[in-house]
Amino acid sequence: MVFTVPMGEHEVALRASIARAVDALAAPLHALVPARLSGDDYIQLVEEVESLGRIIDALRLRLAGDAESRSDGPIDTFGALGHASAADGLAALAGISVASATSRIHLGRAVTPSLTITGAETPAPHHHIAAAVEDGALGIEAAGVLVRELDGVARRVSPEILDEAERGLVLLAAGTHEHPPLRVDLVRMQASVFIARIDPDGARPKEQRARRKRRLRFGVETSEGLIPVSGLLAGEVGITLKNLVDAHRRSPTFADPDAADDVDVAVDADPRTLDEKRHDALAAIVGAASRAVDAPDLGGAAPAVIVTVTAEALEEPNGFGVIDGLATPVPVASIERLMDTRGHQIATLSPAGRILSLGSVQRCFIASQRRVITARDGGCIIPGCGIPAGWCEVHHVIPHRAGGPTHVDNGVLLCWGHHQKIDSGPWRISMPGGVPHVRGPGHHEWTYVTKARRWRPPLPATG
Repeated sequence: MVFTVPMGEHEVALRASIARAVDALAAPLHALVPARLSGDDYIQLVEEVESLGRIIDALRLRLAGDAESRSDGPIDTFGALGHASAADGLAALAGISVASATSRIHLGRAVTPSLTITGAETPAPHHHIAAAVEDGALGIEAAGVLVRELDGVARRVSPEILDEAERGLVLLAAGTHEHPPLRVDLVRMQASVFIARIDPDGARPKEQRARRKRRLRFGVETSEGLIPVSGLLAGEVGITLKNLVDAHRRSPTFADPDAADDVDVAVDADPRTLDEKRHDALAAIVGAASRAVDAPDLGGAAPAVIVTVTAEALEEPNGFGVIDGLATPVPVASIERLMDTRGHQIATLSPAGRILSLGSVQRCFIASQRRVITARDGGCIIPGCGIPAGWCEVHHVIPHRAGGPTHVDNGVLLCWGHHQKIDSGPWRISMPGGVPHVRGPGHHEWTYVTKARRWRPPLPATG
C-alpha cells in the first residue's frame, strides 16, 4: 500500500532545481560544435557529458523503480491516464518502447530504496550497485548487467557471498583511483567469471541449457531465389565461423607499384557491402569444405548441387535451368559457374522422361590440375584480392560452351565473389602462353601475376 501526500517544500524545490538544470543545459547544447574542439577538449567533454548522463540515468531509475507501486496501490496513477500497466504508462511518458520501460522498471526496483507502510526507507535490494548509480559512477547498461548476473544465482548462493560478489563487481565496473572503469562488455565478462566462482554448480547446467538451444534453420526460398538462414551457434562454433569469415574478408592484399596513379580506382573496385562480403566469405568456406577429401558423402557420393537444364538452354545467352530444391529459375551464367567448379554429367531423357543414357563426369578440373593451377596462381588472381587458393574456384577463361578446354592453360583461380561477376564485372582475363593476364580498374593494360601475389610490369597488349 502506498500513501500519497501533497507536495511539500522539498518536492517543490526538487522540481524547480531540475527545471533550472534543463535550462542550464540548453545553452551549451546549442553552442556545442564538436568539430571545433581540440583533441584534449573533445576527450574531456565526452567524459564530462557521460558523467552528467549517468546522473540523469540515476534519476530515471529512481522514478522507474516506483512505477509499479503506483499502479498496484489504491490509486492507480497510470490507470487513471488510460494506461494498461506501469510499463505502458512509463513508455508513453518517456517516449520509449514498452520493452525498454519494462527493463527500466525492473532495474529501478533493484537499485531504488523502498518505503515501508510507516514511511521508513529500506535499502535497495542491490545496495552496492544502487550507491554507485546514485554517485554517477555506474551507468544503466553496466548496472543492468550486474543485476541480471547476480539475480540469476541468488537462490543458490548465500546472501553474504552474494553481497561480497556485488561489492567486488561494483569496484571493478565503476573503477577506482588506481584503475579506470570497465567497458560494459568487460563488465559482462568479469561478472561471468565471478558467477562461475561463487556458483560452480550453476555453470554446467547453464552450458547445457545453451547447447540445447543451438540450432540452424533454413527458411523458405524467397521470390528472388535466396535462402533465409537463422539460428544460434554454440559459442566455439560461432567464434570459429566468425574468425574464418573475418580472415577471408581481411586477407592481405598487395598494391601494384606500377599503378600508383590509379590506387583510388583500384581500392574502390569492390562495390560489395560488408554483409555481401561476409556472404561471399561463407560461400568460399562452404565450397572449400565440399571439396575436402574427407567431406561426408550423400548416398555414397560427395555432396552435389543438382541442376536440370536442356542442351538448347545452355547454348542460349538468356537460357535458364532449375536447381533441385529451388523454385526460382537459374540463369545459364550461374549454371556455367557451377559446371566450372563441380563438373557435370549428361543424362539423355526420352520425351516421356525416361533416362536413356548417363555419361561420365565431364569438364570439372580434377585434383591434379587444381594443384598445378594453385602452384601457378597462389590464390584469386584479381588484383587486391587476398583470398587463398584453398577457398577459390577454378574458372574456365574461355567458356566450355565456346570450345574452351578443361586444361591448366585455360583455368585460373577466382574467389566466389569474383567468380560470380567475372562475366559482367569490370575485370577481364586472358591466357597468352598459359599465363594469367588481367585488365580492369587500376590496370588498364594487360598485367600478369606470380604466386608471390605481386604485380609485375605490364606486358605488351594481347588483345
